[in-house]
Amino acid sequence: MSEIKFVDVYPPRLLLTTFLYHVLHERAPEQSISHKEMPTFDQHRAFVERRPYKFWYLIQVDTEPVGSIYLTEQNEIGVFILKEHRSRGHGTRAIKLLMQTHPQEQFLANINPNNAKSLALFEGLEFRLLQLTMVSRSPK
Repeated sequence: MSEIKFVDVYPPRLLLTTFLYHVLHERAPEQSISHKEMPTFDQHRAFVERRPYKFWYLIQVDTEPVGSIYLTEQNEIGVFILKEHRSRGHGTRAIKLLMQTHPQEQFLANINPNNAKSLALFEGLEFRLLQLTMVSRSPK
């Protein structure tokens, strides 16, 4: 089996920030709970430089970057695998490695309810539904 490893995003470097922007660009609306519009590269770079997550990694399989994973201060896991590398177990392996590398009492995952694949991924790792949060946007 191929080796999976993490490359630390911090301190931010242009090459990694550019890869993370590519990852973000691949996300469909149902795969995100935070982005409704694609930020500019400069906005994205400023976000990365703020170090928004406790831990943030590029996921590598052997020497090839396949996605990214992060852990927030609230122990929420976010993971994204590029389309061309999906359905090979990389997401599952990356989540397990993150949980082993940074043990916590509990982990959370905020998932768009329309993202059936992500829901199945975390359910397969024995995550269970905790709450359903709804939002209303003010009319314009």
